[in-house]
Amino acid sequence: MTGAAIVRWQEGGAIVLAVHGAFDGASAWTLRLAMDEAPAWRYVVDLTHAVEACEFAAAVLAAWWSERRRAVALTFRPGAPEHERLLAAYGLELEERDAATVLQAGWLPAGSGVMA
Repeated sequence: MTGAAIVRWQEGGAIVLAVHGAFDGASAWTLRLAMDEAPAWRYVVDLTHAVEACEFAAAVLAAWWSERRRAVALTFRPGAPEHERLLAAYGLELEERDAATVLQAGWLPAGSGVMA
């Protein structure tokens, strides 16, 4: 059982799957199943409401995506700089964000060269 709720909605041409709670192995598996069952080709995993992020979760989704990357577009919306570093370490793609969104969130992406 996961310590997270997965909230789903359509945004443009993508299905957004937002993690509310822990981004852990169980929630990653739930995300995987949701993406396998949906007929979409583009997904965004939103971690802006995740209270923690585990390496195992990133590994589960990286393995899933490596098998499907020719057929499925998958990007992540990190909720904290730690999420960004974790996802990048597993080769997962991050959603493009404009400067206003980053400043509103209260943090800057790693390697931005800008100090808050």
